[in-house]
Amino acid sequence: MRLPNPYSLEETLGKLRHSLTTASNEGALVLLEKADTKARADAVYAKQFEETLLQGSTVEIRECLSCFGDYFERSRYAPPYYPHHDAVNGIDSTLYAILFDAVLPGKEQAYE
Repeated sequence: MRLPNPYSLEETLGKLRHSLTTASNEGALVLLEKADTKARADAVYAKQFEETLLQGSTVEIRECLSCFGDYFERSRYAPPYYPHHDAVNGIDSTLYAILFDAVLPGKEQAYE
């Protein structure tokens, strides 16, 4: 699924950081910062990261963040059971909540 993103990369990152912080989603925030740090050091990844956040689908978000962990890893025996899986889902669902709110202001989806 794709939704239009009316925001710049910096605005998108700011909104993601704010929403993930508000929701206390530390795992997703850490993963987002890892991706942002890698993008600042790697021009090829920077292009992929920007395109993914501004135009990407759920699948593309998972592909972009796959360099930090296996989205399909086996569960662990103690919490967090799926740390990378949960972090990626947190970023993906928060991004879509932001985009839904941009398309339908005031009809914000619960993403906390």
